[in-house]
Amino acid sequence: MQIVYSVLLMALIAFVYSDAHAADTQAGRAAAQKCVQCHEADDWEGEDAASLESLIKDIVAGKVKHRTKIDLTPAEIANIAAYWGSGGR
Repeated sequence: MQIVYSVLLMALIAFVYSDAHAADTQAGRAAAQKCVQCHEADDWEGEDAASLESLIKDIVAGKVKHRTKIDLTPAEIANIAAYWGSGGR
């Protein structure tokens, strides 16, 4: 029985942790101000948040050529991707 409780506790912790760190579109809107000199939400129309997040990570890491070097935290990347993935809403 103790094993069952341990597994349930771990599942609950994982759920709370993942939900607490979900991307925030409003924070993404604010963070995207670093990008709006060159980009608009319409530039990413039809792209989902996951593909945008992957692209932005690669840009920040220098794997994808970009006009300027950008520094974003992992949370900012996820938030911007969520914002643009929602069509900038």
